[in-house]
Parts: sequence; C-alpha cells; structure tokens
Amino acid sequence: MRQVLLVRHAEAEEQANALLAGRGDAQRRLTKSGARQMQKAVAGLATQVDDIQVILSSTLVRAVQTADIVSSIFPHAKRLQHARLAPGFDPDSLRTWVSRQGGTIALVGHEPDLSLWIGYMTCGTPRSLVHMKKGSVCRLEMPDHPQPGEARIIWCLTLKQLAGLVA
Repeated sequence: MRQVLLVRHAEAEEQANALLAGRGDAQRRLTKSGARQMQKAVAGLATQVDDIQVILSSTLVRAVQTADIVSSIFPHAKRLQHARLAPGFDPDSLRTWVSRQGGTIALVGHEPDLSLWIGYMTCGTPRSLVHMKKGSVCRLEMPDHPQPGEARIIWCLTLKQLAGLVA
C-alpha cells in the first residue's frame, strides 16, 4: 500500500494585492504569516509521517513555496513541479502519475481540485468529500497501482491541528 499526502498551499497574498504589484494569479506568493504557520504545521506533519520520497507541486508560486516548506522537513524527497496539479487538472492523469511513483508522495496544490481528487480516489467520481483549508493535509492510503475508488482516507488535519502536534 502507498501513502499519498494531499497538501493545500498555505495562505497567499490577495489577488488584488498581487495585481497591484504586477503579478498575476500564478505568481501570488505566500504571506509571511502563511509561511510561518505552514512551517509549524510541517513540523507537526513530521510527527505523523516518517519520510516522503516525492513532493510534487503545482507550478503556481504559492504551491511551490508551500512545497519548499515541506521539503525543508523532508530534505531527501525528490522535488518536482508540474501543471498536472494546476487548478482544473485531470484527475485520471494525476492517478496515472501517482501509480508510477514509489514510496510516500506529497501532492501540493489547490482547492477545489484536491478535494475532488480525494473523492475520485475514494469513491470513483470526482466529488468533494472533505474541505481542505489552507495548509491542511489529507493522508490517503491506496494500492500501489490505484484505480478510482480504491483509496481510503486515513486522516485529514488542518494547519492548526498539525501545528498543535508539536506545541
């Protein structure tokens, strides 16, 4: 069985503020507070997960920065970025990619896509079963070569719950 961690990016700057600074939605950065809170949450994540082999993030800056924070606690994880985690991604394409990987995988992306993928992998249809708040992590367990509907939700923790594990 494989473990897949779905990580929603931490709090990012407002779209209007990014536009005023000349950055589009894809370039929105984490806020200082969001980055600080995510660092605490990832320390809590390390109490629940022994190791991560691959960290795949969306190419959007806020997801990349969140993945960088995750990799600071799991420095041996292979870091990748791909549009397959960008908003509106194809759930089956991601499932196929996951089935080709080994070990524990962390997927850093966006809502509502992460919640829809959880539904796809646990029920066979892309529907939202959980609400992934910013900085939340959901742990799925699935076969090494999963088909839609074969995953199980092991836990889903908010940023505050994860941070509380090390408080």
